[in-house]
Amino acid sequence: MHRLSRSAPHVLVGLGVFLIVAAGLVRFYAYPALAKVPSSYDTTTELDAQGAQVLNFKTFQPETHDLAIEARTLSDPSATPPDGVAIWQTSTTVRREDDSVFQQTRDMTPFDDVTGEAVSCDGCPSWVAEGDGDNVKEVPVERDGLTLKFPFDTQKKDYQVWDDTVGKATTATYEGTDEIQGLTVYKFVQEIPESVVETREVPGSMFGSDKASVDAEMVYGMTRTFYIEPVTGSPVNRVEVRTQELSYDGQSVPVFDGTVQYTDDQVSTEVDDLSSKAMVLGSLRMMVPLAFLLIGLLAVAAGLLLNRRATRDDVDAPSRDGKPLVNA
Repeated sequence: MHRLSRSAPHVLVGLGVFLIVAAGLVRFYAYPALAKVPSSYDTTTELDAQGAQVLNFKTFQPETHDLAIEARTLSDPSATPPDGVAIWQTSTTVRREDDSVFQQTRDMTPFDDVTGEAVSCDGCPSWVAEGDGDNVKEVPVERDGLTLKFPFDTQKKDYQVWDDTVGKATTATYEGTDEIQGLTVYKFVQEIPESVVETREVPGSMFGSDKASVDAEMVYGMTRTFYIEPVTGSPVNRVEVRTQELSYDGQSVPVFDGTVQYTDDQVSTEVDDLSSKAMVLGSLRMMVPLAFLLIGLLAVAAGLLLNRRATRDDVDAPSRDGKPLVNA
């Protein structure tokens, strides 16, 4: 017992130093290693647009549909980006109620794997697929602002978010904290006012014109609301109120008028997945390092105090024959 008690101060100091070092390793090595998008990624997001008014570009007649939207996002295994850059390809298919395809799109996006900001670099393909059938081509595009996600440790501030239709990043304004199925989220709203984004040749009959074809302006507007889990920077839901119409000679024909958002099942899936990820990352960023640091400091302090007392007891203790160990 006496030998164990004499070693206790050294054990406590050693344990304390270990915990202090571990606190730094967790915060500055383990957390950064996990707080970035994975190198291999493949996920499918389900969205819908109930009662959307759309233009059938085969008949050039407006139609109303409940649209089902499937967006598959995966990392590009053939790309060799520099460290800190992820490259994801997104393929989106929009289907009508009868499962017929209304629209398909593809794009490739390189971005910073921590901040979510678009990047431009050698070996980082960035494009949007345009055309139909055998005429599809990959058109290069240089993006800026946030692209597919918000940064890890999202802050309560405004961010610049890319929009492919207007071809630039616009402000997503922080509008407070919300809660979805018990999960805390930050709400950001991106307002894109109606503006002309292109001119398209269409039949004049769409506007009651006798001309075989006319050049109509494509007018686009968007209110996009992001609900972001702040620790991971991942969306729990995204609600897009989109208006797009062709305008000619004072008349307008809707191309798309509706609200696109995550399905209820998709929101529940995101909540379940992000709740556990946020808990782990949040613990590694703050709680675990702080706990290790505090316990380590207390252990070192306790060890030094015990060692001081043990030294004082040794000085004051009598020898075996009853005489002092130290002469006065």
